Amino acid sequence: MRELVFAVLGAASGFKALTRARVDIARYRLSGETFGESHFTDSPVAMPIVIATCSALYALIANRFTHDLTALTFGILVGAGMWLTLIDIDTHLLPRRIVYRTTALVMPLLIVCAFFDDAGSVLGMFVGAFALWMVMRVLEVLARGGLGGGDVALAGLLGLYLGWLSYEAVVVGLITAFMVGGVFALLLLITRRANRSTRFAFGPFLIVGALVAVLR
Repeated sequence: MRELVFAVLGAASGFKALTRARVDIARYRLSGETFGESHFTDSPVAMPIVIATCSALYALIANRFTHDLTALTFGILVGAGMWLTLIDIDTHLLPRRIVYRTTALVMPLLIVCAFFDDAGSVLGMFVGAFALWMVMRVLEVLARGGLGGGDVALAGLLGLYLGWLSYEAVVVGLITAFMVGGVFALLLLITRRANRSTRFAFGPFLIVGALVAVLR
C-alpha cells in the first residue's frame, strides 16, 4: 500500500516535471539560449513515458527507504532530476537556478533525515557534494567546453544525496554516469548518428548514475 501511494505521488511529480520543462524550454528557445534542438517533450509519448518512469522510481524509493521523510526527500531527486533531464535533452542546458533551488530545499531535509534515519550521514553529505563537484569542475576545465557549468552545479546536488548514503555511492554514481554515457556515445557513432565532434547532453547520465547508486 505504501509503495502504491508513492507511485501515485511519483506520477504527479512526473506530470509536474514535464509541464514545467515545456514552459522552460519554450522560454529558452524564444530567447535563443539553446544549444540543442531535440523535441522529445513535444512528442505524444513524452507524457506517458515520464509519468510511468517517475511513478516506478518513487515506488522503488519507497521500497528502498523505510522512513517516509527520507523517501520523500529522495523523491525530490526524481522530480527535479526528470525536470532537468527533459530540459537538457531538448536544449543542452542545465539551468543552475533549478539546481540551486533544489539544493537549498534538500540540504536541510537531508540533515533532518540523518537524525531519524541511521542510513544517512551529514558529514558524508557535505564531503560527497564537494568531492563530486570538484571532480566535475576539474573535468570541465580539462574538457575545454565539453562540459558546462550546469553539469558541475548538478554534480554538487547529486553529491549531497550520494554522500549522505555513503562514499561508495558517490563513486558508483560517477562511474555509472560515465559508463552509461560512454555506451550511448558509442551507439551513436556505430549507427552514424554522430561523429567524434558531436556533443550531447551529459546531465541525464549524471542523474541516471545517481539513481542507480541510490537504488542498488
